[in-house]
Amino acid sequence: RWTAAACARTPGNSGRFEAMAGRWARPLAGALGAVPLLAAQRQPHLLCDDAKKPQAKFEIAKCVKNEPHTHNTRLITLALPSTWTSKGAIANVVVRATLAGAGESGCCACCKCPPPCGCPKTANGCCACCTCPGTCGCPKQEVAKKAESGCCACCKCPPPCACPKTANGCCACCTCPVPCGCPKKEAPAATTIARPYNPLSADSGSGITLLVKKYADAKMGSALHSLKVGETVEVRGPNQQWTFAQDKYSHYGMVAGGTGITPLIQAAEYILKHDTAKVTFVTFNKTSEDVLLRQQLAQLEVSYGGRMKVFHVVESGACRTEVEGRATDQEVLEALLPAPNPGVMVMVCGRKEMTEAVAGPKTKDFKQGEVGGILKELGYGAEQVWKV
Repeated sequence: RWTAAACARTPGNSGRFEAMAGRWARPLAGALGAVPLLAAQRQPHLLCDDAKKPQAKFEIAKCVKNEPHTHNTRLITLALPSTWTSKGAIANVVVRATLAGAGESGCCACCKCPPPCGCPKTANGCCACCTCPGTCGCPKQEVAKKAESGCCACCKCPPPCACPKTANGCCACCTCPVPCGCPKKEAPAATTIARPYNPLSADSGSGITLLVKKYADAKMGSALHSLKVGETVEVRGPNQQWTFAQDKYSHYGMVAGGTGITPLIQAAEYILKHDTAKVTFVTFNKTSEDVLLRQQLAQLEVSYGGRMKVFHVVESGACRTEVEGRATDQEVLEALLPAPNPGVMVMVCGRKEMTEAVAGPKTKDFKQGEVGGILKELGYGAEQVWKV
């Protein structure tokens, strides 16, 4: 079992996946060869995209836990107003959050000082580094013909108002110049954003846990990362993404790139609970520090000993318990995944470029399309590949 202490660098371990994968993926070929060829998998509808079906309503969900996971991800647990209704092995929710307006000092964004300054206007009508406009030119904080506002006389509002400028850069009765025109005491309207997320479990009762990665300038990621215990967001779902057929397959291979791990860990847990099939779970990340849900996957290995096997593949700096490589390395996939025998299904989820390289692209209307990429080269057929 993997532990943090065991993650010591071992020279020469990159590419040594044959020993790790041996006695798991390849020896199953003979045993699975006796399983009859199954009919082609029927393509389920994505209920969240089906316009003919009535949309569920958004409900309030309260944050009960928000804890760091990796350097740029957090695990956020939300309490639901009602028990999660299972929609099968893979289902997502749409999370909606309201973002506060972007203006500072109680005024709209156009009340900032002009470039290159850009900071919010102070009680002088501008920040200390700014000077009065036009012929005046004195620093607004200087004592030069001071008016009541602590700035020079030209810092009063123009007639007919003439009162000292406030923290908004003007008095409350003044409005921003054309084309804005809004009162300077008003903040810009809040904005609402919504994003789909896959909870870590499809059987999670009255609460769901989300793995949320924060990308640069990501509005939703930033909002959820800063969510405090007791604060709320809105959720809608669950929305089914894949239909599970019991006893249809005897061995599932799962290829997870980055945060594409979330729908696949859902599926793995569900299959292990409700079926007798084996699961080989392969994750792909840049470094050991980027590996997601390591402990959760290890726990599934312990709970379902003999049926669940996990491999972590990283591009560089592999620990002794990891494999060094990429999702686009055919030899890695061939060594770690179950062979393309009858009764085998391989599920792929990750960035579009990774999924296409491994399994081929989806169609323009997001249906499965033909099997392509590395899996086609290895001999997997249409009934043996699913692109999440």
